[in-house]
Amino acid sequence: MSNADLPTWVAELARQYYAGRTVLFILHGNIHDLVLYESKEYLLRDFLSQVVFRRRELVLTYNRATGLGYRDEKSQKDVESLARVYFEKAIPPKSPSELFPFLHRYFQRRLGEGRRIALIVEFAETLTPAVGASLTSEERSTLLYFLQWSQDPLFLRSDITILLLTESLSELHPKLTGNPHISAIRVPYPDAPLREAFISKWIAEKSPQIQDKITPTPTIPSLSMALGGLTLVQIEKLLAEIKESPAPWTQGQLLERKKMLVEAHAGGLIEFMRTDLTLDAVAGHQAAKAYLRSIAATLQAGQTEVIPMGFLITGPVGTGKTFLIRCFAGEIGVPMVQLKNFRSPWVGETEANLERILALLEALAPIAVVIDEADTQLGGRDREGDSGVSARVFGRLAHFMSDPKHRGRILWFLLTARPDLLPVDFKRQGRAEEHIPLFAPTTAEEKREVVTAMAQRLGFPVESLADIDWDKLPLFSGAEWEALLIRARFKAISEQRSTPSYSDLIAVLEDFLPPTYPEEIAYMTYLAILECTRRSLLPPIYQELSREELLQKVEQLRPHM
Repeated sequence: MSNADLPTWVAELARQYYAGRTVLFILHGNIHDLVLYESKEYLLRDFLSQVVFRRRELVLTYNRATGLGYRDEKSQKDVESLARVYFEKAIPPKSPSELFPFLHRYFQRRLGEGRRIALIVEFAETLTPAVGASLTSEERSTLLYFLQWSQDPLFLRSDITILLLTESLSELHPKLTGNPHISAIRVPYPDAPLREAFISKWIAEKSPQIQDKITPTPTIPSLSMALGGLTLVQIEKLLAEIKESPAPWTQGQLLERKKMLVEAHAGGLIEFMRTDLTLDAVAGHQAAKAYLRSIAATLQAGQTEVIPMGFLITGPVGTGKTFLIRCFAGEIGVPMVQLKNFRSPWVGETEANLERILALLEALAPIAVVIDEADTQLGGRDREGDSGVSARVFGRLAHFMSDPKHRGRILWFLLTARPDLLPVDFKRQGRAEEHIPLFAPTTAEEKREVVTAMAQRLGFPVESLADIDWDKLPLFSGAEWEALLIRARFKAISEQRSTPSYSDLIAVLEDFLPPTYPEEIAYMTYLAILECTRRSLLPPIYQELSREELLQKVEQLRPHM
C-alpha cells in the first residue's frame, strides 16, 4: 500500500506511528462513513483491521455494546486461550471493569513474546466521557488504562497500536485529548476527488445510465462538486433515490435533497437559507446593496484573495438586517447557511456541536455563514458560570474564522443590533472585518422607496400615498412602516371597506406609539455609525459626525440601556 493510495489521515497515522513515540491515537470526525480503497468500499473499522493493520498478527476490536471482536479466527483463538485461564470460560466479559484488566495482562504477555497487536475501540466517548469529576469508578478505571497504555515503556518499544474512535474530540475526557503521549487525527469529509472516484465507481457498477436521469445531464466532476458536504454514505443514498425514481430529477431537486441530507446530518445545527428573492426586493439601503453586489461579483469572478473574511451587519432593530442577508443569499452565487443555537446544557456537547459544524462548513465550502443575534450566540472569553465552555467556544470559533485558507471560501455574516456586546476579537480585521450599518430611511426619497415597496407587498393601494409629505415623516424603520400599513388595512376592514385610504394611514400615524424606547434606537444608531468601516456606507446626515461627538452621545445613553 503506497502513500499515494492512502487517505491523508492514514498517511498521518503512519507518519506518527513510524516516529515511534505514540501508540495510542484518537480518530475523530467522519468516522461513520465508508472508506474507498482500491475500488473497494469498507466500513472504517473493517478498513483499519483488514487494510491498515493487515500485517499485524493479532487485531482486536471493542465497543461497549458487543464486547470484544476479532479480525480473524487466529486473533479470536489466541484471546480465548488466555481468557480460559482468567475467567474459566472462552468468551471474555463485555464490561470494561472486567475486560480491561484482562486486556492489560494479555498485551503484556503477548508483547513480551514479540507479537504485533492492534486494538480498535469504537464509541470511545461511552467509555471515558467528558464529564469531569462525575466519572464513575468504571470510567475512571478505563481512563487510567488508556493513559497507562499511552506511555507504558513496554508498549512504546513494542509493535502495538491502540485506536480510539469518536465522532467528536469534545466528547472525550480532557485528560485523553490533552495528553502529550496521545495523538488526535481527524477523519475529514470526502473531498472532490474522492467524491468523484466514488460516484464513478457507483455509476459503473450499479447504474450506468443514472446521469441521464438528471436534467440537465451533469458530468461526473460537476455532480461531485454539487454533492460537496455529503458523506459517501449520503451520496450513495441519494444516487439510489435517483436510480429508483420513475421521473428524472432536476438540478434544483438534487440540490434541495442534498440540503435536506446536510441539515439532518447536522442535527438541526445549521439551516440553509432558501429564498427566491434578490437584493432587488430590498427597499432603501442603496450603499449597502451596491457594496454587497460588488462582493458577489468579485466572488463569482474567482478573485477570492481580496474577499473579506467576514462582515458585521449592524443597526437598530427593525432596519431589515436579516431580510437584507436573506435577499443577498439569492444572488451571492454560493450556498448560505444560518448557524442555529449550538449551545447545550450537557457537558461537552456544546464543543462537540461546534466541532461538527466547523467540519461540515469546511466540507461545504465555498459557503456563506449567517449568525443572527451574534452578540448572544457567540459569547466571549470572559463569560463566567459555565466551567469555561464559552471561553473554549470563543477561542475555537475565533481561530477558525481567521484561518487564511478560508478566505473567499467561508464568508461570515454576523448580525446584531448591539455590536458593543460582541467581543472585539470577532469584529477585528481578519474576521468580521467589514462593518455594514443599516438605518431607518433618512431622506424623502428613501422614505418614499421604503413605504411604496411595503405598500405593494402588503396590498396597500400605492396611489393613496400620493399626498404624503415625505420630508415631514418621522424616521421610522421598515418594520415600523410595515406595522403602520397593516394597521391602516385593519382599520379599513374593520369599517367594512375593502381598500384602505390616505386618511386611514394618517389616522394610524397619529395614533402610533413605537413599541421601543427612542433612547434605545438612538443608542443602536450611534453604535452602528461608530462601527462602520466605510464612510460611503453612511447616510449623508451621519457622515460629518465626529467620533468624539458620537462617543459622547453613546456614553450619555449607556446608563439607560
